[in-house]
Amino acid sequence: MKNHPAMWVAFFFVLLVCCACVAGQEGEMIVSRHKAVFNRPPEKTPANCAVDGPLLGNGDTLAALSGNSGKISFHIGKNDLWIMKAEGKSRPQPLAQIDLCFAEMTGASYRVEQDLFAAVTTGCFENGEISLALETGVMATENLIWIKIEARKGIIKGTARMALSGSVQTNLFEESGLQVVERRFEKDVMIPAGAACALRNFAGKDAFMLEPGKPVVLVAAVCSVFDDRNFRAVAVERARGLNAERLAELRKAHEGWWRKFWNESFIEIPDKVLEQRYYLSNYLMASASRVCDFPPGLFGWVTTDNPAWFGDYHMNYNHVAPFYGLYAANHIGQADPCHGPILASLEQARALCRKSLGIPGLLQVVGIGPKGSLADIALHGQKSNSSYSCVPLAFRWYATYDLEFGRQAYPFVRETAAFWENWLKFEPFNPAQGKDGRYVIHNDAVHEGSGDNVNSILSLGLIRMVMNLALDMSKELGLDADRREKWMHIRDHLSDYPKCTVRDLPEKNWPRHMPKNDATLDLSLFRFTEKGTPWWSDNTVGIQHIYPAGGIGLDSSAELLERSRNQVRVLNRWADFNGRNSIYAAAARVGCDPRIILKEMAAMLEKTGLPNGMIKGNPHGMEQQSIVPNALQEMLMQSHEGVLRFFPCWPREMDARFGTLRARGAFLVSAELKSGMVANVQIVSEKGRDCMVQNPWPCNEVAVMRNGRKAETVAGERFSLKTSSGENIGLVPIQPQ
Repeated sequence: MKNHPAMWVAFFFVLLVCCACVAGQEGEMIVSRHKAVFNRPPEKTPANCAVDGPLLGNGDTLAALSGNSGKISFHIGKNDLWIMKAEGKSRPQPLAQIDLCFAEMTGASYRVEQDLFAAVTTGCFENGEISLALETGVMATENLIWIKIEARKGIIKGTARMALSGSVQTNLFEESGLQVVERRFEKDVMIPAGAACALRNFAGKDAFMLEPGKPVVLVAAVCSVFDDRNFRAVAVERARGLNAERLAELRKAHEGWWRKFWNESFIEIPDKVLEQRYYLSNYLMASASRVCDFPPGLFGWVTTDNPAWFGDYHMNYNHVAPFYGLYAANHIGQADPCHGPILASLEQARALCRKSLGIPGLLQVVGIGPKGSLADIALHGQKSNSSYSCVPLAFRWYATYDLEFGRQAYPFVRETAAFWENWLKFEPFNPAQGKDGRYVIHNDAVHEGSGDNVNSILSLGLIRMVMNLALDMSKELGLDADRREKWMHIRDHLSDYPKCTVRDLPEKNWPRHMPKNDATLDLSLFRFTEKGTPWWSDNTVGIQHIYPAGGIGLDSSAELLERSRNQVRVLNRWADFNGRNSIYAAAARVGCDPRIILKEMAAMLEKTGLPNGMIKGNPHGMEQQSIVPNALQEMLMQSHEGVLRFFPCWPREMDARFGTLRARGAFLVSAELKSGMVANVQIVSEKGRDCMVQNPWPCNEVAVMRNGRKAETVAGERFSLKTSSGENIGLVPIQPQ
C-alpha cells in the first residue's frame, strides 16, 4: 500500500491527541522517579553561605537540616525576616532552631531521602538493635513544619527543644506547653520586621519515648509581622489548634500544590543524572521562592546572623541568575518574586543617579534588600546594574505578554533607558565603524573594580536588550510614543562589540588550557572592553552579552557566531567560581557542540554537585539552581529572537522530549525528538500573537492542525502562523508520495 499525505497527517494527529491527553500528567510521572539522597551527615550546616544539608520549604517558611543521627537540627527561616536599613547592611536573618536529640542513636548510620515529587523528606538511622525513622516537610499551603519520628526497632529516648538561632533580638518562651521563639527587628531600621515559631509536641512533653508503632508528631507554626501584626499570637494559636484531621487536610493540600507545580512543564532526556538535577533545582526554587516582596537572597536558606555579602540581592547578576530557567519552565509563580525588590529600588536608584551623576535615570548599587532597603552600597565603577535588573523583567514580559505586569515593570525599564539616553556619548561618523555615528559608553567598569573602561561588552549587550524591551513595552502599553525614535536610534547606532584575537591577549590572561600555535593564536574573540580591561582571568562576564542579554543568537551573522563559539571555548568557564549559570546557556544559544555542553555539565556536577542541589566549594548558593534547567531548556527549545526552534542544540541521535515549555510570545510548546525525527509538536497560544516557526522538517510541507482540525498547509525553512487566544496548534509533516 502506498504512503499518502492524508494518511501521514491522520497518523500524526492521533499521536498529537494521545500526547495532549497525557501531557498534564507527564511532569509528575517523570519527577516521581527522582530523589535527593544523603548518605552522610551535613558538614557545613549551619554556615554563613550556602549550606550542604537537606533543604525544605514552601517559598515562605524554609528549613535546613543539620547534625547527625544522635542530634537532628532544623534551622528555620522566614523569607520576610530581614533587618532592613536605608543606608546599607540590610540582611536576612534566621528565625529559630529545633533540636531533636536521641542519645542512643549517637554513632548510628545516616540516610536521608527527599522525594522531590511529594516534597517529603524521610530519614532512616540504625544503631545495632535500634533504628529510628523520620518524616518531615513544610506544608505547601500553610507556614507549618511537620515532623514525625518513630522507633522502627527497640525503644528510644528523645527530646525536642527549641533553640535560639540568632544572637540578638531573640526571645524564647514557654506558653501552655508550647515552646516559642520570637525575633523582632524594630530599632534603627527602615521597616520593622519580626517573626515567631511555635513548636508543639503532640506527645505533650519535651522528653518522650519512641516505640515501634507509636510515632511522635511535632509541628512548628511560623508567622511574621507581614502575615499578621499579632504574629506571635497567631503562631501559638495555629500550633495549639492543630489536630490529626487538620494535619491530614493540610497534607492533602500540600500534595495537590506540588502536583500542580510539577505538571506545569516537563523535560525527559536519556541522561538521568542531569534529569534529576533539573528537577532538584526546580524543587529548590519552589521551596525557596513564592513571596513577591521577599524572594530568596544569595543563599536562600539563612542559618547565621551574618551571612556573607549580607545574604542580599546582588544586582550584578547573582540575584537574577537563580530565576533564569523558571520562565521557560512555566514556573511563573516562582519567578515573580525576583522582581519585587528590583521594582521597589526604583526611587532609591533614581535619587542616587541624580545625586551622584546629576542626570535622570537609575543608578543601582550592587546590593539591595527588600522594600527599597540597601545592603552593599558599593558601585564598583559599574553603571550596568539597573540594566541587569531588566533581564528578569524582559524574560517575564516576553514569556507572557502580561499587560498588568508590563504596567508594573515599565517605569523601571523606562528609567533605565533614560539613564543611557543621558550617559551615552554620541560620536559622529567614523569610517572605521561603518555607521552614521555611534553611541559610546565611557567610565563603566566591565567587572567589579576593573576601572574606567570604554564600551564594556556586558553593557553593550544589556543596553540593546533594554532599548528593545522599552520599545516593545511602550508599543504594547500605548505609552511614550515620542521616546521610541530615540530608543531606536540608540539601539541601531550603539557601538559594535569589541573584538580581538587570542594573540592580542596579555600574557597574564593567556588561556592555559590551550596550546600556543597559529591555530589558537588567530582565533577571533570578543574583547571585554574597547579601551581598558581586555580580558578577565575568571568569571563569565565575557559571554553575558550572549546570555542572558540575548545580544547574539542563531540568527546572527556567521562571523558573530564563530566569534561567540570561540569565546566559549577560550573562556572555558564550565566550572567557574562566578557565573557558570551563563556559560552553558550561552553555548547553546550560539550553537556550540551539544555533546560538549552535556559532557562538561555532567563532569562539573559529578565533581562539585552536592546532594542538596548546591555546588561544592562555591559559596554563591541559589544562583546555581539555574545551571541545569536553563541549559537544558535552551538546548531543547529556543525562541528569544522571536523564532521558535525545536531541539536547536541537541544531539540528533539522542531521544528527548519536553512539554509546555514557555516560549517568547506567550506560547506553551511541546515536542519530541525520536530516532532523529521531531514529532508531537504542539503550540498553545495564550495571547493570540503571531508565531514564527523554524520548520522542524525543512524538506517537507507541514499540515497545521488547529484545535484538532486540519486548517492549512505551510512550507519553507520557516513560516509564520496566525493564532488566536487559547488556540491549540499541532504541526505535522506531510510525507511526499
